[in-house]
Parts: sequence; structure tokens; C-alpha cells
Amino acid sequence: MQTLDVSTPHPANALERSLFIRAEQIRAQFRIMPGAFVGSALVATLLVALLCDRLSLHVLLPWLVMVYLLSAARFILWRLFRKADPPTSRMQRWGRLAIAAGAMSGVLWGIGGIILHDRASLSHQLFVLAATTGLGFTSTYMTAPLLPAFLAYVCPSFLLSAIPFLLDGDRMHVAIGIATLVLLPVMAQFAARISRTFLESVNVKLQNSELMAELRRQKEAAEEANIAKSRFLAVASHDLRQPLHALGLFVQALQESSIATHERHLVGNIRRSVDAMEDLFDALLDISRLDAGIVRPRFETFALATLFDRLNFELGPLAKQKGLSLSVMKTSVYICSDPTLIERIVRNLVSNAIRYTDRGGVLLGCRRQEGGLRIEVWDTGRGVPTDKHREIFREFAQLDATNRDPHKGLGLGLAIVERLAKLLDHDVRLRSTPGRGSVFSVAIPRGREEDVIANTVVEQTTAFDLSDVLILVIDSDPAVRQAMEALLGKWNAEVIAAASGAEMKDKLPLVRRVPSLIISDYHPRAPATLGAGPTLAVIDMLRSEFNTEIPAVLLTGDTAVERQMRDQEVAGLPVLHKPLSPARLRTLIANVLRIDEHHRTRRAS
Repeated sequence: MQTLDVSTPHPANALERSLFIRAEQIRAQFRIMPGAFVGSALVATLLVALLCDRLSLHVLLPWLVMVYLLSAARFILWRLFRKADPPTSRMQRWGRLAIAAGAMSGVLWGIGGIILHDRASLSHQLFVLAATTGLGFTSTYMTAPLLPAFLAYVCPSFLLSAIPFLLDGDRMHVAIGIATLVLLPVMAQFAARISRTFLESVNVKLQNSELMAELRRQKEAAEEANIAKSRFLAVASHDLRQPLHALGLFVQALQESSIATHERHLVGNIRRSVDAMEDLFDALLDISRLDAGIVRPRFETFALATLFDRLNFELGPLAKQKGLSLSVMKTSVYICSDPTLIERIVRNLVSNAIRYTDRGGVLLGCRRQEGGLRIEVWDTGRGVPTDKHREIFREFAQLDATNRDPHKGLGLGLAIVERLAKLLDHDVRLRSTPGRGSVFSVAIPRGREEDVIANTVVEQTTAFDLSDVLILVIDSDPAVRQAMEALLGKWNAEVIAAASGAEMKDKLPLVRRVPSLIISDYHPRAPATLGAGPTLAVIDMLRSEFNTEIPAVLLTGDTAVERQMRDQEVAGLPVLHKPLSPARLRTLIANVLRIDEHHRTRRAS
């Protein structure tokens, strides 16, 4: 039965729909045309072969040649149609040609019914009539989709074939002739029913196709809206992160002030709330960046021990706070992946394990396998039922949805893990036994030590006494500048803050010594002027003023430019994302200052 090409443009109104359906009828007619002209030529050949010894060849051969010529003409018409592959708007002309070809074939077979009529043999007469009516029956299935083409063939064929029987005069022949004429409307009604069935099937398929197209449009619109939302969050993340970043710094400065015990308890509660809000905000923005397709992995070879040590340093206190142990295996292997993204994956797995483990501990390690290794995170938590293994990797999923725990996040950690693993082409697996714990693992290619890029990150430290340290802070947000001044002041640092490079340049005459560090906001979409100017240009200007390579740190809330930021990080400028926890800021400052031998010696003395 006819199949409908769903890629065909769909009709917009009743007229176009009617033309479209008519075109499908004509296409169906041409699809079965080879069977019609081949069958006609074969049956004609068989009849001539049977009657050649009873009728004159002067009559038979011209008729047979005419059948062959008509079959050849229909073959050429069919080939031209296939080659032209006409659109719906030009299909009517081909339909008229198909009807004309059917009419010529019907007239030729009707003439055959007359000239092949052997008056001396009733059996031969019936054989010729059977051949003619048989072709008519066959055409009800082959040409009924285009009903005019069927009628154009069968009417002359049956009417002319009945004439010799009606003219013979005896009852038998007249009865056969009348039966032939009666058979014509019966076949026409049967063909009309087949034609209606064909039209109904085309209508149903057209409606299904239109529904599918509408669903596709709705799906594309929903996806575009989701991507637009994600792109907005990703692009606007710099502005969204600024107030949260400032709030975190203010809270830390307040926490390190001399305040009463009751107020310190309140500040501690505020600190925990801010930390939770930062975690949720980071997770939402990470999902938005991944959905918007703006995260691009950058693979390099690095020591896995560096990643393990950093996670142990940062997440160990969190596990200890819950009364859990965090065990990190020693390893000397090198892996090839994106350092930032794979750290995000493993960090989320370890954080998730700590969050959902109530007693016992968490183990972070790796296991070698053919072609690479698997980083594994073991926990003694509640475990995950087998039928929930896929569900926990969906957004906002918590196993106990009816008793959702707001202190366990939005349920985005594992969703981010799955997206990042897919982006990196790393395989994530889960083994779990309810009541006993789970093992999350991620497969990573191994790297070679000789391919390792030199890294400037120094062992982390918790040192935070910044006495005799002068820090230049550049940020266009007043709240962030005030928060940085307050927090760095609590760490005994001298701070000079400015909204732009131009403002900082105006303050330089007040600076009596070489600054120890530059902390600058990074926003690459800012205009290329000194006032708002590119961060690197401002840092180069300050270094030129003091004629020395002053260490610099970049802070940014703009996650849509991760590639550019990594280029700068490779060039020697560490970049951290806002909102930035005071602990990470303190650690980064300590590391950067330890790189500078002058400050390290001076502080040690």
C-alpha cells in the first residue's frame, strides 16, 4: 500500500490539501505502471500465439505491433516521470497523461476484442473475452487509486469487447455480451471502493504526518526555549554571581570579627546558609552551561595524585564534620582528560557520597584496567535500588521524593556528572547494594608522564596571616570591593581597591611600595578601554608602573568564556569562579604568594 513521504511540505489549506492528495494518487498510478504495460504486452503475445493458425496474420500482427508500441510509449512516459520527479504543483499534467495512456490501452484492447473474435469457435471467443476482462479485473487493484485512469481503460475495453457477442444474434452470445456490460458497473463500483480506501489511507497518513510535524515543531520550540533559558543563565552568570560573592566575603569578615558568642552563633548560621546557597547556585549554573552547549573540554595529561590531594584537602573537613572518614588512596598514575571537568565529576561523586552516608566512611581511589583506569568512590551509605539507578542521574532527583531533604541539595550533582562524562566521553557506572553502600566509578584514559604540562600550582596551605602584604583589588561592583577590603583586612593585609584600571592608576601615587598581589575581576565582554578595559591590559599596565611581574589572580562570574579563561590560566594567571568561598580565596592567595620567593622569605623571617 501507498507510503507517504513525511518530509514532503504539508498543505496549509483545503485547496493545497486536495492538490496534495491528488498528487499522491498520480504517484501511485505511475508506481504500478510497469506492471500494466508489461502485463499487457505479455497477454497480447499469448493471444496472438494462440490464434495465429485461426485468424489472418495481416490482422493479428498490426494489432500486436500497436500493443508493443503503446507499451513502449508508456514505458518512456514512466521513465520521464521518474526522472522529472515533479512537485505537487506540476502533478496535474502527468495525471492527464496517465489517464490518456489508460484510455488508449482500453481502446486498443477493445479493438482487440473485436478483431480477435473467432466466429467459428466459442471457446476461443471466451478465451479472448477472459483475457480482456481479466486485465480489467487486474486494473481495479493497479489503477483504482486514480479512478479516472481506471475508467478510461475499462470502459472502452469492455464496451467494444461486448459488441461482437451482441451482434452474433443467438441467445448464448447475446447473454455473454449483456453479462460483459453488466460486469462493467460492478467493477467500477468495486474500483471506487478501493479508491476511497486509498484516499482514506492517504488522509490518515497525512494527518499523522501533520501531527508528527506539529509535535516536532513544539519539541523544537521547547528545546529552543530551554536552550535560550540556559544561555541566558550562562551569559548572565557574571552579574548573578556578584552579589552572592560579596555576601560570602562580608559574612566571612563578620565571622572573623570580635563579636559576642550569641552573635557568632547567628553568623555561623548565616555562613552555612550562604554556603548552601552557593552550592545550589553553582549547580544550577553548571546545568545551564552544559545544556547551552558552551562548555568545551580541553584535554591534557596530569597526575591523578594532584586531583586526589586537592579533594582530600577540601572535602576531608566536610566528612569529619559528619563523623565520617574520607580515605584517599595514594597513586602515581597520570590520566588524560580535562582537569577542571574531571575534577568537577569526582568532586560531585565524593560530595554526594558524603551527603548520603550517615555512618562509616567514603573511599576515593582508582583501579587500573585495560586501556586506562577507573576512578572509584566507595561509600557505606544507604545504597541505591537497582530500579533507581537511572533515576538518580536525572535533574532534581532524590530517592525519597516524598520526604525531600532541602539540606541535600537540588539533586543536580549526579545530573552534572552524567552530562560532563558524556561531554568527555568517559563511562560512568554504578554498583550498589541497598543498606550496604554504593560504588560510583568513571573510566578515564591513562596518560604518559612525559606529556605532562608544567603546572604552577603549589601545595595548598591554610596560612592566612597576610601581614605586610599589599593587595590591589579591581572590581566594578562596590559591594564586592567593600567585602574584599573587609575580609583581606581581617587577614591583616593592606588593601587598595578601585572600580577600574583608570581609577587604580589615579591611586598609584599613594602607593609607597611594590604590591604583593593583584586581584582583579575578569569580564572579557567589557569595552576595550582603560577605564573598563580588558583585564590583561590593566594588569600589564600595573606591572609596567612598578617594573616587576606582580602576581595576579582573576575572579570571574562569567562562565560562558571558560576556554579563554583557561588560556590565561595556562599563561600563568589563576582563575576562580564567583561566588568564591573565603577558604578557597585564602588558599589561592597563599599559593600565589609562596610562588614569589621574596614574599616567602620575608614572611618566614
